[in-house]
Amino acid sequence: MSRGFLPRRLPVQLVRVGRRFPRLILAGSILACVIAAVLGSRVQVETDILSLVPENNQIVQDFKTTVERFGSVDTLLVVVRVPAEADMDGVVAFADQFANTLRDWDLVQWVEYRLEDPLDAALPLLDRATLFHEPEEIDALLERLTPEGLANQAQSIRGQLMAPQSVATKDLLRRDPIGLLPRLLDRVRVGGVGVRVDPETGCLLDEAKLRLLMLVKPIAPAQDIQFNKMLADGLSDRVSEATDEWRKLGWDGAAPRVEFTGGYIIALNDSQLIVSDLVVGLVSSLVGVMLLFLLAFRRRATLLFAFLPLVTGLGLTFIFIAVAFGRLNSLTSAFAGLLIGLGIDFIIVLYGRYVEERESGTTHEDAIDALGRHTGVGVLLGAVTTGATFYSFVVTDFRGLSELGVLTGTGILLLVATVFLLLPAMLTLLKKRYGKHRKLYLHSFGSDLVCRFAMQRPKATLVATGLATLAFGAAITQLEFDDDIRNMRSADNRGIILQQEVMDAFGLRFSPMTVRVDGKNQDEAITFARAILPELESLVDGENLASVDTIAGLMPDLQSQRIVIDKLAEAQLVPNQIADELRVALRSAGLNPAGFEQGIEHLIHALEVREPLRISDLQGTVLERVVDRYLVRHEDGFSAAIYCYPPAGKWRRDAPPELAQLVSGRPEAILAGPNVVSAELRRIVWGDAAKAAVLGLVLVFLMLWADLGTPLRSLLSLVPLVVGMVWMLGAMALLGIQVNLMNIFVLTMIIGIGVDYGVHLLHRWMESDGDVAALSETAKAIAVAAMTTMVGFGSLVLSHYPGLRSVGAAAILGAIFTALLSITLLPVLLMKLGMSNNRRGRDDRQAQH
Repeated sequence: MSRGFLPRRLPVQLVRVGRRFPRLILAGSILACVIAAVLGSRVQVETDILSLVPENNQIVQDFKTTVERFGSVDTLLVVVRVPAEADMDGVVAFADQFANTLRDWDLVQWVEYRLEDPLDAALPLLDRATLFHEPEEIDALLERLTPEGLANQAQSIRGQLMAPQSVATKDLLRRDPIGLLPRLLDRVRVGGVGVRVDPETGCLLDEAKLRLLMLVKPIAPAQDIQFNKMLADGLSDRVSEATDEWRKLGWDGAAPRVEFTGGYIIALNDSQLIVSDLVVGLVSSLVGVMLLFLLAFRRRATLLFAFLPLVTGLGLTFIFIAVAFGRLNSLTSAFAGLLIGLGIDFIIVLYGRYVEERESGTTHEDAIDALGRHTGVGVLLGAVTTGATFYSFVVTDFRGLSELGVLTGTGILLLVATVFLLLPAMLTLLKKRYGKHRKLYLHSFGSDLVCRFAMQRPKATLVATGLATLAFGAAITQLEFDDDIRNMRSADNRGIILQQEVMDAFGLRFSPMTVRVDGKNQDEAITFARAILPELESLVDGENLASVDTIAGLMPDLQSQRIVIDKLAEAQLVPNQIADELRVALRSAGLNPAGFEQGIEHLIHALEVREPLRISDLQGTVLERVVDRYLVRHEDGFSAAIYCYPPAGKWRRDAPPELAQLVSGRPEAILAGPNVVSAELRRIVWGDAAKAAVLGLVLVFLMLWADLGTPLRSLLSLVPLVVGMVWMLGAMALLGIQVNLMNIFVLTMIIGIGVDYGVHLLHRWMESDGDVAALSETAKAIAVAAMTTMVGFGSLVLSHYPGLRSVGAAAILGAIFTALLSITLLPVLLMKLGMSNNRRGRDDRQAQH
């Protein structure tokens, strides 16, 4: 056993097992793939973008809690397109039929899209409609209640009834002759998302009347992907059923087009995109590396050498995922491309050494042993160091990255073990099948010439490298950082696109900053909210905030209501007398007062009101569900929400400092919002990335030192890596690739990827004492390995998620530069420092026994 970090006999023992028991190893590979197929089908897809961010961070948790309590993630939004020049009655009739099919469906709890009779729904509040007026509006109301005002109102009613108004509008005039209801209905927002009711149809129509919105509450949460699939499949059937029933009612022409969005559809689309990314990444990277492998070695049989170990290693990793996590998300779904890009390096370097040994006349058995005795040590060290850098992700609070690190680190170790066993097994089986030795080949792609050129012109190489490093280093200062977590979502998710359209058309605002106020009970939460409201409204100056939306917008505060009550009392009104005067005015206008009796009775009660309206009084009324937008009950009490909207184009990355300072001084209040989370992530991401990078670098350095024997050798093997990362960051800046919450951790990934190339070159230098021909052969394997890594990571560029695309682009740059520097800068430095091997012979002799 050597004094190195790794047992040098382990690679030899593994390749000998593969050579001696090839059929058994092959059968184990097939069995592993079968088990992976069974367990892999049970892996769940996690679509919540917040699952990628730190779990134990208080600001993130506050945001999650606020979204869970007040958000619309569990609402299905149905958009009924209103055809051009369509009869609105026909569109509403279609919506009625579709709503009926949904209400009869056992997957749906409730459907909201219209007030079946806005007046009937509002009647319980009509007796208190005066309380919904602002104090300054009471004088105008009292003026309308004078004999002259009542006469004018009666004439106005007559004019409106004679005009071609809708039935609903005429009914409104009969039940509310003085016009108290519009002030109340103006506050109605259905479904807790801020949609106002169209007064003519009672439906949720946008201002242009191009879209009718329906709010549907399914019985299961949006995170249940299997339920979402059932829901989506059933919705299309119910659209067809509604269309048939609509035509039976006598409506002709094309039926309105129906589309769906909201949390359920977005989650389902995300899951489909994640699975698509996994399949596309797996297939594209696998096909790409296979073609490159064939081009490099120019032998069809080599495809099997690459394919079977990769598939088996991926299968073992799938088994690990199913057992350890049971889920994949938009980030961990990238593991297949990563493993293929990394794992193919092991196969290329080992098979390249086999080709070299066989071409020099070595027997098959001795060539297999050479894989473990020489190259295998470097491959195993590279795998362990690469795995260690991915494992260093566990220090980050970002759960998605932490899981990706554990998953990929474990996958690398499983894959390298698979390669050590399967490659010798397949070489042995194919050797027996094909009989005598065939000529083997490894395409250099010019890498051997580049390596020789650098070693022949060391000064020029050092000068060129230094100048390039200075240039890329200067470009790093122009690197931009995108910390908005919303930019991590896929722009290809149709649900997100449609939801944004709905938000714009209906004035919905799903993601403002929210000041959440918690109380032990309902009254305490509302009291706290009202206490902070004046200070929040003082920030509505166009610079800090554009508007503030609170429960006060739903119903007046107690003080305003009491002022209204006092003003009505001071006016010393005689409600019955006013009612009689109104009847006279109606009769004088040619109208029958009997048709307005219900409205007159409500007017009498509204003028006699002496007690303020409270939240509890809204139960059973049109405003009951609207309260849920602002006030919710939870296991610890009640929470009230105050929605704070920033001016257009401002405060996307941070909360206004004055707002943050105001809320921080209120222990009962919490400020939550995407921009608040973005600011917090920006604060912690650099620290987490630095911790992961430093830990990975330290682990790699210590393992290299233990294996290579001296700290100088370890440092030299890291030079291409460090310089390559400078080049990578500079190139990202020049290409306009922003650093974001995902690709910032590519620095740690590149440590694991790039260090392998330097290790392989340094091991070969020590083995051959700097022989140029030997180094040129190794440069071939490094070049091909780098190219296949680029293909593997290149599959990420095809992802639907911007964060993963940027990870792929950054990793490609890192692989190019670290490989290039490993075959140019590193051998030149070794030459200049006069490095030679003074222990490799002893280690090799020990490994043979």
